[in-house]
Amino acid sequence: MENYWSRFLEKPTLSICLLALVVTVSITSYFYSVLKPTDSSLSEYYLTENTEYFVGDIPADDNGEIDFQKMHKVYWESVSGWINDTELQRITDSEFIWLRCKAFPNPKENEELYILLEHSGLNIEIFTEYGDSVFKYGEFLEQEKLPNIFQSKFDWVKIPNDDSKYYFLRLYHKKGILFIITIIENLVGKQTALYREIALKNLTTIFFHSFFLMIGIICALVYFIELKKKYNILLDFAAFSLCFGLLGLTSNVLIRYLFTNSETLFILTTISSNFVFVPMLSGVRRLFGGGSYRVLDILIYINVLICSLTTILVFSLPFFDVSHSLLISSRSFFILFNLINILGPIYITYEAWKKGNPEAFGHFIGFSITLFLVILEIYLAIKTNDNSNSKVVLWGVLFGVISQGFALERTIFANRQKAQLYKEDLLKAEKSLKESQLKTLQTKMSPHYLFNSLNTIHALHKIKPELIGDAILSLANNYRFISDRTDRDWIPFEEEWNFLEDYLHLQKLRFYDTIQIDFKKSGDFSSVVLPPLLLQPIIENSFKHGFRGSADEQFQLFIHAKMVRDSVFSFVVYDNGIGIPEELLADKGKLLERSLGNIKERLKNLYSEFSFEVTRNYPEGARTEIEIILTSRVPQVL
Repeated sequence: MENYWSRFLEKPTLSICLLALVVTVSITSYFYSVLKPTDSSLSEYYLTENTEYFVGDIPADDNGEIDFQKMHKVYWESVSGWINDTELQRITDSEFIWLRCKAFPNPKENEELYILLEHSGLNIEIFTEYGDSVFKYGEFLEQEKLPNIFQSKFDWVKIPNDDSKYYFLRLYHKKGILFIITIIENLVGKQTALYREIALKNLTTIFFHSFFLMIGIICALVYFIELKKKYNILLDFAAFSLCFGLLGLTSNVLIRYLFTNSETLFILTTISSNFVFVPMLSGVRRLFGGGSYRVLDILIYINVLICSLTTILVFSLPFFDVSHSLLISSRSFFILFNLINILGPIYITYEAWKKGNPEAFGHFIGFSITLFLVILEIYLAIKTNDNSNSKVVLWGVLFGVISQGFALERTIFANRQKAQLYKEDLLKAEKSLKESQLKTLQTKMSPHYLFNSLNTIHALHKIKPELIGDAILSLANNYRFISDRTDRDWIPFEEEWNFLEDYLHLQKLRFYDTIQIDFKKSGDFSSVVLPPLLLQPIIENSFKHGFRGSADEQFQLFIHAKMVRDSVFSFVVYDNGIGIPEELLADKGKLLERSLGNIKERLKNLYSEFSFEVTRNYPEGARTEIEIILTSRVPQVL
């Protein structure tokens, strides 16, 4: 029974159940908050449905007062619906605009009702039907004191408690400048209840866009942490998520209301809204290519150009009147251009799906749903001339991003599998290379070493026949080592050392009394393992290249192995031979192109921390030194 519960706890069953419970409660709570009726103490009031406008100022009488009773004789234009470019240009070209709004009926006397009014780029005064001023912001006829279009202002406006049928709004703005005036969430009610309802309506979208922002940050961090793996598609996904998250957060009315630095929010909104399609298109291109006629390539370049120009136009609004005219005249173009930016990926994913790419189908469905919801939202915004509740498209974007996220996971997983296979192939290649190098060493060493040893034994036969037995035994030990131990990855240090001892014994017999060898070790080598034939080529280098002088010369060879701090293996070989020419010392590539170069490559493949130096020995000769940082994990030696 104990083993059963242990195995149960090792499985992720509890975490899965808890996650499912949290997701279920969250979704249920969200739909309840969406579908539940609005607070009964609040009422809806749509400014665009209840407002008409008049372009120009209405003159006052000789006493400076406006006869509001005669205001009904003025011809008022309807605000509801799409306003064409010519009419919108006429509105912006006039310093004064008057609005006439149907009064909100107050069902209860003496009850204080409010609206939260957002406005930017204008001064405003609100009158009752009887000419009483109920709200005023800024001074009229003072252009230099007009607020910047980039600065959104929020004011609580108290609804007059009288029998007025209309309210009149006098708007004053800089000629040729766009302005904004809207009722937040189109709600009227008590200030506390109204604030709570606005917060509840916006918390979901804040969470939604924060989710995208966090995804973007995490993906960007993963990309830069794994920079060498070049997950470029991940960076595209991160950039899109960051742009979309920033767009939603910086344009959210609750964030704008709470955030004092509205200029920063406006800048972030402008940049993210203009460039959000660029990483999206780039990501689709990396996944499925540019498509026929390089559709996505062309779209990306056009987006970069148009978005850059649009951003410059928006930021130049307070300084150049022509910027407003260009933005107004291009409204229809931008709506069409945004639709094309979604149609492009739909075409590419459909084409890729037809060519047999199963991952493209999820993207095709996601982008198609997004296109439908975008068209629906554009239709609703044009019909009501109000985009304050533009949240429908979020669900399409969420679906599209989730599908792209799954595709990214599959792509990265596939790349990870390829990397694993590549790593395995690389290990096999390295092992094959190592075996080839060892065989090369054996092949080179065997005949050369054998002939020299036989010559030495032949010479001993004439001068010191009593040493022939030791020479043959050393030669036999060396060849037994070469045949039996060099096919292994690692051998104990003592076996390598014994091999060197037999090798040096034969060399000493060969050079007889013309060489003096100092061969020693210091430290505890019981846990040290080395690849076979790692040290012998260094010593052989001295005999092969260093000791080429007269037979009367006295050669010296110093060989010392030691352990430093129980974790650093040091091996030093130096001699008093002919040394290394200056031109060879200056050209490290040429110096290490033979056996010494093979040793350095083996060290590089086997150890993460090591040093390998070949230098001149003073006063004469050559010096070779190896230092290896041994890991705590000792390879198993069989």
